Amino acid sequence: MEVTVASRHRKQGNMKKIVFTIILLSILASCSLQHPTNTLSGQQTQAALFGDATSTKGAVEAQVQMTLTAMAFTPTPTATRIPPTATPVPPTATPAPTEVAPTTEPSETTVPTTVPTNFPITDPSLISRIQFALGTTNLTTEGNLIANATKRYVFWADQNQYMEIAFKGSNTSYIALYSPSGQELINFDQKLSSYQGYVTERGDWYIDIMTGDFDTNYSLYLGITQNLYFALGSYGMDALAALPAGMTHNFLAWAREGQTINLSVSPEDNFTLSIQHVGGAVLVSKAERLTKFVGVLPATGDYLIDVVSTASSPTMVTLGIYIK
Repeated sequence: MEVTVASRHRKQGNMKKIVFTIILLSILASCSLQHPTNTLSGQQTQAALFGDATSTKGAVEAQVQMTLTAMAFTPTPTATRIPPTATPVPPTATPAPTEVAPTTEPSETTVPTTVPTNFPITDPSLISRIQFALGTTNLTTEGNLIANATKRYVFWADQNQYMEIAFKGSNTSYIALYSPSGQELINFDQKLSSYQGYVTERGDWYIDIMTGDFDTNYSLYLGITQNLYFALGSYGMDALAALPAGMTHNFLAWAREGQTINLSVSPEDNFTLSIQHVGGAVLVSKAERLTKFVGVLPATGDYLIDVVSTASSPTMVTLGIYIK
């Protein structure tokens, strides 16, 4: 009986130990299953990710905006206009000097018959062709015409050259001027004795002289320019010409207002120069007898540059011309 009671007490003690152990293990397990206090909830995590995404997008947009702003303030190069090359009539840019056309065109025997005029001329002796000597740009012809008669002079010119006509008669007499197509630029009713202007058509032009009630001695001057054209990308050239003693060579060059022109002639001992705008503004007169000139141009357009020979025999001249 005593053995049984003791055995019962041992079992009860073991049970207590087992229960205590289970309780202790339960307490430890519950402690190990608690969440850390710094872990974000699902909503908090999504909010953080959205915030990061929004922040990144904002940074990218800001960078794009800065780039666009920088581009907006980046100066865009503007196209720079070159020469001309023209005037009311073409600008003159400048390859090697062109020969003066009238020196190489129709022969003396060519007699035009189709030009309309108020005074038809049928007598061949009253029609003459003006033809410049090789390398020259002008000529003065003299003659005599009976009273109440009309004489015709024919000359060839190329489009865009510039011509000057000056007539002097000992008695009342006037000129008329016709283009190759028959356009009347001057008529006798205007009572003119001079003309300056561009050659608007390529071909034969006609100057008619009409006298009044008296015979007339006269002189007729005709000048046609040698137009200068610069090579592409250059600002000037050396133009050559052969001048008879005491003669003038007529050049034409185009430039813009405000550009600087630099002119020189050589040999200096034998030549002088003059320059004026076709509108009439004179930069250098022949009376100044200059061999060099540098100056700012007052207007856009063509400039007439005359080189005058002071030599006693035919002489080659070089005109240096630079415009920038």
